[in-house]
Amino acid sequence: MNLNLKKWAEAERMIPSAPVEASRSIVISALPDVVWRLLTDVADWSRWYGYLKNAGLDGPFVAGTGLTYGGLFKHRLRVAKVRPGLLAMLYGTMAGYTGITRWDVKSVEGAKTKVTFSESSDGPLIGLLYGSVSLGKHLERWLSALKIEAERDPH
Repeated sequence: MNLNLKKWAEAERMIPSAPVEASRSIVISALPDVVWRLLTDVADWSRWYGYLKNAGLDGPFVAGTGLTYGGLFKHRLRVAKVRPGLLAMLYGTMAGYTGITRWDVKSVEGAKTKVTFSESSDGPLIGLLYGSVSLGKHLERWLSALKIEAERDPH
């Protein structure tokens, strides 16, 4: 795996000059601890966001732990940095492509939570195969599913 990915993610940076990148935010009517639990309970992702098939985490959600999801093409990520309840940085690969994921979680007035989900990706012809617009739409679908699940959560 690209060692720069790990360094950038640990430094809370995205891939410099990434050909594919997007960032989206959403405000959720749930407390940050509910949202954080959903984000970091990787094994449960497939239940509330079916696109992420066969999701699993190789241990606790801490720096160094690996996670995977996907069908034929497996996404293989590693947690680079965690500030519990506030920030997670992940990095990894899928079919020769590299990426960095960032989740920012912030409490907002009225017992709500703002989540910002950012990704940057690089690899051969990635801009032609999967551009920033497609990535942005994926982030929007993920955040919408997270919002629905968090607002339904009784905890």
